[in-house]
Amino acid sequence: MISFSRVVKEEIVFNDFDLDCEKAILCAMIKIIGTLSLNQSGLSLTLRTENAKIASKLHKLLKDLYQPHIEFRVSKKMKLKKNNVYILIVSKAREILDDLHLMEGIGIQSVPDAQLLETDSQKRAYLAGVFLACGSVNNPDTSNYHLEMSVNEEDFALFIEELMNRYELNAKVIKRRNKYVIYMKSAERIGDFLRAIGASQSVMDFEMTRIDRSMANTVNRWNNCDIANEVKAMSASTAQIEDIAYVIDKAGIEILDDKTRIVALLRLENPELTLNELADAYYEQTGQTISKSGLHHRFKKIKEEAQKLKQMEND
Repeated sequence: MISFSRVVKEEIVFNDFDLDCEKAILCAMIKIIGTLSLNQSGLSLTLRTENAKIASKLHKLLKDLYQPHIEFRVSKKMKLKKNNVYILIVSKAREILDDLHLMEGIGIQSVPDAQLLETDSQKRAYLAGVFLACGSVNNPDTSNYHLEMSVNEEDFALFIEELMNRYELNAKVIKRRNKYVIYMKSAERIGDFLRAIGASQSVMDFEMTRIDRSMANTVNRWNNCDIANEVKAMSASTAQIEDIAYVIDKAGIEILDDKTRIVALLRLENPELTLNELADAYYEQTGQTISKSGLHHRFKKIKEEAQKLKQMEND
């Protein structure tokens, strides 16, 4: 089964972005999944991802923007799931990093340059790039809603948190082992974030699944409530029948007044009826109405009569 994270990422990959937004996405992804190295040809940039469609998107972005030579490799992870890892080894590293304002000394700077995030569209594209590089989100049919993005540097994590919270997403940062994790747990905020980064179809799927889940939970609560009420009603009915049987056994039904006697006999004949249904049965038999409180009063009289008889027997 394809994970929801992968569905979201592959939707973003197939979106169209303008030149400035393409650079914002590329900037985020190089920062997170890029490494620099020196070889005989000079500085080279290596990008790694486990998603073939993301690798293809990176390849296209780099070719369209910078026309570098790209060596494409596939290797197998040795740990856990042993997924494929798609590796792009890219020439013109300094030219690319200079254009994206990412070069700092001989490394990649901590946070992106403000020029790359001037417009709202660029900010959203940058967050889309962050999610493509290191994001995950729980399937919406699970009990806990959770979206997170994991990075290596605290400054960078706090920058992403602040950028997300410009959209009132209530993102937070925690340190987990040697990583900094930007996360959200609110279903509504997760939906807002997915919408912001261009995953509109995924948002619809997310919201529909969430609504279906919420409705199922509501129906379950109603069912559980109905079951609890039935159990309570049956328990009350059993106690009423025990009192009626005791009165009949020790003193005879005649000890009860006419109205109470009819109620007692109806209950013996219909142990499963609720008080509302018993009131209807009373009306069908007598042509007279009786309320729930009237029935309660009759059963209370029967209970008191049974207790008196028990007391007399004990004395």
